Amino acid sequence: MSAEMERRIAVCKSAVTQIYTMLQTRPNDRSLYLNSARSVISSIDTAPFMSIPGRVEEQTWLIEGLQRLAYHDPDDGVRDVAQWCQRQWLAVLANNPTNVETLRGGTFQFQLENSLGQNWLSLAQPCLARIHRDEGSSSSSGSNGRNRQYSDSDDARDAARATAEATVRLGAADYVEARGILQPATEYLARAVQAAESQGIVTGQLLVSAAEANMSLGNVSYQNTNEQYFRQALQYLRRASDIPGYTLSQYLQQYLDDYSRLLT
Repeated sequence: MSAEMERRIAVCKSAVTQIYTMLQTRPNDRSLYLNSARSVISSIDTAPFMSIPGRVEEQTWLIEGLQRLAYHDPDDGVRDVAQWCQRQWLAVLANNPTNVETLRGGTFQFQLENSLGQNWLSLAQPCLARIHRDEGSSSSSGSNGRNRQYSDSDDARDAARATAEATVRLGAADYVEARGILQPATEYLARAVQAAESQGIVTGQLLVSAAEANMSLGNVSYQNTNEQYFRQALQYLRRASDIPGYTLSQYLQQYLDDYSRLLT
């Protein structure tokens, strides 16, 4: 690149350094840095910097910083910045198809929120949060009025009604959107696991990220397809739990203990 282009990239890197610092020390100031982030994006888009194969480390560092800004609050992501990061990960991936750092979308510090797969997973969080709230409201309203003894036939009828209602909900916009976002999340993270295994650098964190993407996809999928995602999640969790020195969270360990029968 020309000296002028290099100067502009240096300015962008300085701005992203400030974003990293802010997220570590003053995360509530995130909104004050959005204009800076968009200026960085505008400058990078007018330079050939992101297409230079030999500068992957710098490229991933820049994208990672902006992605952290976009998804610092998973339920309130900055969509335009997040989508730009997603496009840039794909561009870097196209130039480095076997680079596990790109497949995970970061500088291989095992910061799961910075992976390409996690980008998709983070993008799904707002609709997943809405689904969770709606299901919680539905469960609360459905439990009202249970002040008499229920028979087995009543329970069976209620179960059938709940199943029918769940099937209807799966066709709602949030569920459709979530499936469309989570599918590529699971695919990219699966490729990341494969690439890491081929290089002997697979980690528990990477496996857990892949598991969580599959768990989320299973939760918003129809019954005739969701079991495959739950099985895959359990396989990832089992492999993570077998890694010496790595410990699953209490929730994930309980999930593995409760449902590992699906793997037999």
